[in-house]
Amino acid sequence: MKLFAFTFTALLLNLKTTFSLKCHQCNGWLGSYPLRFTQASTCDNRNNHCETNNYCVRILDTMNPGVEYVTFKSDCYYQANLQVNPQNLSYVQSGSCFPYQDGSAPVKRWFYCFCNDRDYCNTSITASLFPVTIMMILKCF
Repeated sequence: MKLFAFTFTALLLNLKTTFSLKCHQCNGWLGSYPLRFTQASTCDNRNNHCETNNYCVRILDTMNPGVEYVTFKSDCYYQANLQVNPQNLSYVQSGSCFPYQDGSAPVKRWFYCFCNDRDYCNTSITASLFPVTIMMILKCF
């Protein structure tokens, strides 16, 4: 019996557990989206998720001025940095948002918002990130 207890304790001490972060993996919108009455957000289903050891991300698609909604994609992010434009590489931090633009003409812009403080943290924009995100969107126009 003592040998069993010793072996069991040794296994527990050597057991390495990897905890992963669960993130929503879905598409949705914020605001008065025209199709909100005929189309369901895939973010309402918690089965639409992915797992990562890095960050959850919410990618906001910046619309034209005067549009009363923002569409987004929530996903896992598996890297430690983001190429925010063709000339600038930024290191990702939890609780931060980055303006992103591709190299196309005309330039397409998004905002990448990252978190890793809890499971499903990319469900919604937290109160502290919302004003920053709005200011960044307005600054681009």
